[in-house]
Amino acid sequence: MAEDDFIEETLKFDVDYQTFEIDVNSITRIGLENLLTTIQYIIIMENNQNFNQLEYLKNQLKYLGFGEDEKLHQDLESGIETNEKKFEIKAKTDKALPWNVVDFTLKFSKSEQGGVFFNSFDATLSSDKKDPITQNFKVTKDNTFTAKEAVNLLEGRSVKIEFVNPKTELKEDAFVKLNLKEEKNEFGNYNYQTFYKNYGVDVPKIIEKSNLIFEKPEWKDDTIRSLEKGNIVKVKFQLEDKLIEGKAFLNPQYKTLNLYDNNMNRINTNKPLQGLEQEYAHEKGKIRQQSNSRSI
Repeated sequence: MAEDDFIEETLKFDVDYQTFEIDVNSITRIGLENLLTTIQYIIIMENNQNFNQLEYLKNQLKYLGFGEDEKLHQDLESGIETNEKKFEIKAKTDKALPWNVVDFTLKFSKSEQGGVFFNSFDATLSSDKKDPITQNFKVTKDNTFTAKEAVNLLEGRSVKIEFVNPKTELKEDAFVKLNLKEEKNEFGNYNYQTFYKNYGVDVPKIIEKSNLIFEKPEWKDDTIRSLEKGNIVKVKFQLEDKLIEGKAFLNPQYKTLNLYDNNMNRINTNKPLQGLEQEYAHEKGKIRQQSNSRSI
């Protein structure tokens, strides 16, 4: 790390007429910047008279994929108006596979100054084929899984994230997947299997090896972005001199695409999609386990 990445001084800064002093001796500059951003974010939310808290939270729910349902907004408003310091509201999604049902419990808290914060959400996947599974996802300013990404993780697929490497203090990309085969950790969550950049997951190369066919170049870019989010995408691919229309999702652990026909039967194996999180239970990957937040 460069010498000027560390500073030894007392830093003063002002936000909305409030002065803060922080002893930054031996704190990394990036870590300090993150701290200041968080403090500024909280102060602006709580003290800006032009800030519409209800509308902000509605937009937050919208952009995280929980929708704009009237009942959702009514429940949110009721929670804000209650005297309780914490409250929860329920939400549903239609983005799961047909045989799965995913329900959300959105968790909010209030500060002494009257600020309301969306802290985390529980996502629970239920089906007739197995016991329900639940994971808690933290909501932070920079690193938050969307509702659809949470569904994808619970259904056993991988999602691309951005995280700050603690060794280099630089942002990097990685793919994460819930380890649903093992017991939950001390935080009550499943650990993440993490595939870092040096693991060598090259999505364009994987697509090329899978013989996917795109009629327009931009469709390839859209497919890459969707696969990286853990989505199941409609694809056309060449197999034994035949053009097949089917579906696919990314499998970073084995650097490949899982290909299915339109009835969701695995190509070449005729294996149905459900239960895919146990598909490679007999194989061991060199995967680092992570715990309870998106920030790896």
